[in-house]
Amino acid sequence: MLTNQIYNYGKRYFSIKNHLAFFLLAVLTISAASAAGVSTPYWSTNPLKLGSGESVVFSLGLQNMVGDENITLRANITKGYEIARIIDSNTDYFVPLGSDDVTVNLEVKIPENAEPGKVYDMEASFLQVGAGGGEGFFTVASAFTQRIPVEVVGEPTESAVYGQKTSKNYTVYIVLALVILGIILVAVNIKKRRR
Repeated sequence: MLTNQIYNYGKRYFSIKNHLAFFLLAVLTISAASAAGVSTPYWSTNPLKLGSGESVVFSLGLQNMVGDENITLRANITKGYEIARIIDSNTDYFVPLGSDDVTVNLEVKIPENAEPGKVYDMEASFLQVGAGGGEGFFTVASAFTQRIPVEVVGEPTESAVYGQKTSKNYTVYIVLALVILGIILVAVNIKKRRR
């Protein structure tokens, strides 16, 4: 009987201890999470399209919108380095708290003999460096990657000509059409009131 009570007490004690340890680990992990991110003009459904032998320079945007500290991120091309490189002289980027406009400049150059239809997977990784600083504490640094598909097309592209991907922006036309429609409606309303 006494042995059963001791066994049950020990079982309950270790269960509570495990739950408490898990809870503390979850809280520490959540509080150590960084809200840093990267924006890119290209993604899986909007790949960078270049012809054989073409090159382009474009930028990724680093951001640090939430949190309580400035961060420094180290950039590296981890996949697709045969076609891509970071052209900035320093690959450590200081990203102040609240900023979303720190740029990482990349150059992508497609080989002359690349076959149309080939898709290169390029990946840029970003690792938080210089994190923490409190004595006796461990810090969790964030790291993330940005995948950019690069598709080889058979004809020259606007990307290579202008140095960045240009897409048709219909927003201007839509706004212009709405303004004209608004003017017409106001004119019709004024005519109705005069009658």
